[in-house]
Parts: sequence; C-alpha cells; structure tokens
Amino acid sequence: MQRRNLNWLIAAVAFAIPVAFALLTNHAWEDYFITLRSSRNLLQGNGLVYNAGDRLHTFTSPLGVLIPALCTWLAGPDHELAALWIFRVFNAALLAATAALLWQRSQSLKLGPVGRFVLLGVLFLDPKLIDFSTNGQEAAILVFFAVLLWSELEAPDGPRARWLAVALGGLMWTRPDAFVLAGAILLPHLWLNRGADGPRRAVLLRGALFGGMLYLPWFAWAWCYYGSPIPNTIMAKAAVEAPRNVLDLLLMPLTLLSSTSHLDGVFLPSYWQLGGWAVCVVNFGHALALAAVFAWVFPQLPAPGRRVSLALFVGALYLSAIHVFPWYFAPWTALASISLAFWADWAWALATNAMSRWARPALMTVCVTTVVFEAMLLACVTWETRVQQRVIEDGGRKIIGEWLRANAAPGDRVFLEPLGYIGYYSHLKTYDYPGLSSWEVVTAIREGATTYPELIARLKPDWLILRPLEIEQQGITDANMRAHYRVAKVIDHARELRAIPFLPGRGWLEFDSQFVVFQRLKSADSEGQPADVKVSAR
Repeated sequence: MQRRNLNWLIAAVAFAIPVAFALLTNHAWEDYFITLRSSRNLLQGNGLVYNAGDRLHTFTSPLGVLIPALCTWLAGPDHELAALWIFRVFNAALLAATAALLWQRSQSLKLGPVGRFVLLGVLFLDPKLIDFSTNGQEAAILVFFAVLLWSELEAPDGPRARWLAVALGGLMWTRPDAFVLAGAILLPHLWLNRGADGPRRAVLLRGALFGGMLYLPWFAWAWCYYGSPIPNTIMAKAAVEAPRNVLDLLLMPLTLLSSTSHLDGVFLPSYWQLGGWAVCVVNFGHALALAAVFAWVFPQLPAPGRRVSLALFVGALYLSAIHVFPWYFAPWTALASISLAFWADWAWALATNAMSRWARPALMTVCVTTVVFEAMLLACVTWETRVQQRVIEDGGRKIIGEWLRANAAPGDRVFLEPLGYIGYYSHLKTYDYPGLSSWEVVTAIREGATTYPELIARLKPDWLILRPLEIEQQGITDANMRAHYRVAKVIDHARELRAIPFLPGRGWLEFDSQFVVFQRLKSADSEGQPADVKVSAR
C-alpha cells in the first residue's frame, strides 16, 4: 500500500510541475499556432491545411495537430486559450504516466534511491521538457512513447510485442522522424544485450511490424492527400540547411569532448547559445551531457545504464547531422537522465563499500547539486518565459497579427520568418522563410532565390515583417525600399527588456524584441528590383 501511494505521489508531482509552470507563464509556443491554423481549418471543413484549398503538409506531428483539433472542438471556436489548457492538462497527464512508468521500471531494475532521486529530479525539472509539454508542442507525447519503448525492452520477463507496437506506432504518429529515436533505443538491445536470442529477436520483429501497421493508415492517407508522406516542414528546412560534412560526423565523439557541443542542449535551456546564461551553468550542463553520453564505454556500469547511454550516443550522431531545435531534445533528455541515474546508483554502491567516510557525503552532494541545478534552471526559465509571453508574444507578434487582420485586405500576402502568431491571427496568405506554409517559397529557394531581397523581388508580397537584425544581415539597403514599400508599423520592446534587471536568456528575447512592418506601395513597379531598407538594430 505504501509503495502504491508513493507511486501516485510521484505521478501527482510530475503532473503538478508543468501545470504550475503553465499557470505562471501562460506560454504558447510560436509553432503551436502554425499547427493550430491547420486544426481550425479541419474543424471548419477546409481540410487539414494551412491555407484553404492549398493541400500542403504544413505540420510535422500528426498527433500534434489532431489532438489540438480535438481540444479546439471541445473548447469551441475562438477559445484558443481554453483549447490550449485542455492540451496542457492532457500532456501533464502523460508526464505523470511517464513518471509512474519510470518509477516502476526502476524498481524492477533494482535502481537504488539515489539513482531514482537523480532520474526523477533531473528529468521532471528539465525546463525544456516542462515548457514544450505545456506550450502547445508534442514533447510530452514523444517522451511518453520513448520511455514506454525503453521500459518494455528492459522488462525482467522480456518485452511484449503488443506494447512494443504501441510504443513504436505512437512514436511515428508523434513525429515521422521518430524511427531514428526508436532505432537508437532498439540498437543496444541487439548489440549489448547477450540475451537477445532468437525468441527475443522474434518479439522485437513482431513489435516493429505491428508498430509499422499502426502508423500505416496515416502514412497512406498523407501520401494520397498531400502527394507525399514527408511533411513540407522537413523539406523546407532541408532546402536551406547546408549538408553536413562526412568528416564532421566521423569526428563527432571528439567534438562532444570539446568545451561546448551540439549535445549540450540536452540539459541546458532553449537557445542558450544566444547569451544570458553564466559560463558555469553552460559548463555544468556540458559535464552532465558528457557523463550521460559516454557511460556505455565503461563496462563496470550496469547493463541497462550502458544500453541507454549507447542509445543517447546514437542520437548524438543524428543530432549532429541536422539543424537542432530545442524541442527536439526532450526524448534524448529522458534517455540522458536514465543514464545519469545508473551512474549515480553505481557510484553510490562504490561509495558505500569504500573505506573513506567522505565518499558518500561527497557523492550525495554531487547528486543534490545536479538536481538543484535543474531546479534553478527551471525557476530561471519560468521567469524568462513569463516575460517572453507578456512582452514578445502578446505584446509583439500577436499584436502584429491582429493589426494585419484589421488593416490588410483579405487577399494580401505577407513575407516573414516568425509564422506562428502573425500567420494565425492575421488569416493572411503567408510567404514564410524557409517556406513551412508556402510551396512558392520552397520552389523559389530551390530555383536559386535564397536571400530575402531575392525572395521579395520574386514573390512581391503586399507586406513584409522584418527584424532590424534581419534587415542588416540580409544586406537590405534603403535606396529601393522607398520606391516599393513604406513603414506601416514598428514594434520595439528593446527598451522594456533592458529595464528588467534580472532576465536569464536575455539574448533570445532581444532577438524577437523589434519588428518593422512594411506595406507595398500601390505605385510600386511590379517588375522592380528587390525591396530594400536599412533599419539600425538596437
């Protein structure tokens, strides 16, 4: 009875943390409104599309667009906040289920109290997991299915094909590139697991086949409906990403050992590279990532810990080959937290058997410091995100979208990079960079129009939404802009952000603090040159 009550308590805490974060921040992620526009079009009878009549696969996650559509239907039209809260509660419940699943499996794997403390503390205080589970992204869904797959593979009596199928099918319904994550988790059980005999391999094969069958309906429908099962979001990003050098991939283990690496985002806040975080914070996050990703090379560690570490190492290969966004890290953070838990448990056993009386207190200090580090990051990100929602989102991008809705003609087209809020609230046809919602932009980029001036000259949008930094970096000048566009509105929150003395992650918020809205002049030459302007970045 006590064990069952403890399990419920852990699940309740895992549920309460994201709900509290959402109450304090009310954060709604930019990309959520991209998928929400498709969700609304589905409910309004326009199809699962971003623009009515334009069958373009403008979202990545099937569940990430279908569940918000259900939430929007339950909340009713024009109740975006209520629909988002339904989605938040659903995701918080999934995190609670994930915590309960981890607790039960850690018991069957005989993970000690210290290891469990590190596992649950590091994972469920991770700011990215908490944020991207409540701001409209699909992180909680992805982590749940990833942990379900890992848990089933580590079951003492062996995995069951039906639950493997649910986990694998669920991963693919969450993200179509999740086969990489699934393969990374499965691979160590074929290599480092000597018990992977014929019957076990047969179960794995059946689970994989049944999981594929669960995903097949969406795969077939998307192919018929959109003309391709590959989301346009993936193809649009691939069109502007430089191909990775094969030598860089081969040298990946060495780059992980450098002072910073692409894997540091596993335990660090979103966009930490843009500044506003102390060097000691970055270094500690780097050290945690190193310990988690290289645990598999130490044969002394328990086999489950080595297997999950190897899965993370395989994931690092994949992450080094793509352009990584913060919400990609959530399932890898889960694997890294499990790896650290087995490190802590193994080290505690050594400290217990050591002759030194300082061994256990020193190790406990390290473990507590690690969990406190994550709690500190979560507190800082909560404040950062609260400011971001109030100043940048509600006071900036949402305002621009609503202003365009009131001032633009229904058939107007707008060129911009931040598609979510502005595209959703403006209801306009969007030419976003790099073309998540627009096949015209993707086509233009593939045909050589890769810069903003080239795209503007080719597409001739009625409106431009540009950051001063973009104007400067794209080499846009003032001479031709006056002949084609006029400044219609300026959003500038730079001074307001500077007035906030304590603001972790300041660089990220400053990046989105200024926007200039340009309107195309009716007298503009339709065959003119690229529209240029020079606005100084503050």
